[in-house]
Amino acid sequence: MKRLLILIVLILCVCQSIRGFAGNPPAETPATATKERPFVNTLGMKFVPVPGTKVLFCIHDTTNGNYRQFAKDNLGGDKSWMDAGKIGDVPVSSGEDHPVVCVSWMDAVGFCGWLSVKESRTYRLPTDHEWSVAVGIGDQEDSAATPASKSGKIKDVYPWGRRWPPPAGAGNFADSEYQKKAPKEPAIEGYTDGYATTSPVMTFPPNSLGLYDMSGNVWQFCQDLMNPEHRTRVKRGGGWNVAARERLWSSFRGEERQDERVHWATGFRCVLVP
Repeated sequence: MKRLLILIVLILCVCQSIRGFAGNPPAETPATATKERPFVNTLGMKFVPVPGTKVLFCIHDTTNGNYRQFAKDNLGGDKSWMDAGKIGDVPVSSGEDHPVVCVSWMDAVGFCGWLSVKESRTYRLPTDHEWSVAVGIGDQEDSAATPASKSGKIKDVYPWGRRWPPPAGAGNFADSEYQKKAPKEPAIEGYTDGYATTSPVMTFPPNSLGLYDMSGNVWQFCQDLMNPEHRTRVKRGGGWNVAARERLWSSFRGEERQDERVHWATGFRCVLVP
C-alpha cells in the first residue's frame, strides 16, 4: 500500500511538471519574446513583437491596475482617472482590469517615462505608423505622410475585416447595451457586445498578432501630432461609445489636445523598445 501511494505521488509530480512546460513560460528578455511566449514586465504587462516594426506591443491597453502603480509614485498627479463617471447607473472603467481613461497624452507619456526609469528599459507610445502596422494596414500607407492626410483614406476596412455591422465578438462599441443606458445616443443597429461602457481588457478575441482591443473599448494615443500645424495628438482604434462606421475604419485617426483629460473613452497602449 505504501509503495502504491509513493507511485501515485510520483505520477502526480510528473503530470504537474508536464503541465508547467506546456504552459509556455514567459520570455526571459524582450529579445526572446514571441507571440506564444510574451515578455512580461514588473507590472504583469505582456509584450509581443510586431513584424514590420522594431518594437514590442503590449497585448492590452494600460489598465487601471497598471496606472495605479504610477499614480502611487506621483502623489501630486491629476486624479481624473479615478472617477470617469457613469452612463445611467453603469460606471465607466471602474475595475482594475479595465483600461484607464480620462488621462491626457502627457499623462500617458509620463507613465511610459516612469516605467522606463523603473525598469531601465525604454517604453513609449507607439508611432502612428507602428499602430497601422499592428492593425494590418501599414503596408498600404505612406509612412512619411502626416496622420491627418492618411485618416479615413482606406475605406471600409476594419480591424476585424470588411464586414458591417461588426460580427459578434468583434469588440466593445456603442451597442444595444449602451443604448439602453443612453437612449438618445446612436448605436450600431443589431450589434450587442454586452457592455454599456468599458469592458475588461482582453475580453474579446485578439488579432492575428495576439493584440487585444485594437478596435473599440478605448481610443489609444500615439506619439504623433495629427498635423505639424495643429497641436493635437493622434488617437486610434475607436471606443466603447463609437457607432459611426467610418470612425471604426482601421485608417481613421481621432485627435485630442495633449493636455486634455476629459474624454472617458480615451486611454493608451505602451510599446517596448528591445
